[in-house]
Amino acid sequence: MSGIKHILVPVDFHEHSPAVADLALFMAEKLGAARVTFLHVLPQLPDYSDYKPDTLKQLETTFLTHAKGKMAAFLEPMKGRGASVEGVVAGGETADVILAHAREQGVDLIVIATHGAQGIEKVLLGSVAERVIKGASCPTLVFNPFRKERGYEVCKPLSSCVQSV
Repeated sequence: MSGIKHILVPVDFHEHSPAVADLALFMAEKLGAARVTFLHVLPQLPDYSDYKPDTLKQLETTFLTHAKGKMAAFLEPMKGRGASVEGVVAGGETADVILAHAREQGVDLIVIATHGAQGIEKVLLGSVAERVIKGASCPTLVFNPFRKERGYEVCKPLSSCVQSV
């Protein structure tokens, strides 16, 4: 492993997003990563082109503008915390966009939060984190922000703290 230089962090702007951002910035500091990219994925609107295409285009533009504003506000408190921080807003199917962005940008690590869906909820809704783990070509760290204990230790080099199973 040549080192972790670029970390990708998908965020949905829910209440746990600052916690996963803190973890990612902590990891960047400990691993010496130079760059952290926060990615927010807007879902595609259904294609009702025969209905009111102008209205749908306006709605997409409104959503995109709003998401970019939220991303700028989200990034503001992170400036000056070590790694270069950037935000990206893209549209599409969430897991596919995350995986494509990671591949295209040469990401070395994905740090993703899980909502902890179980049972029928997971079956019906699926798990973005699970799909990202299965499809990622780089290591993926899954963070459960809903657990009350939040302790972690990062070793460098990373191989010194990885145990064979």
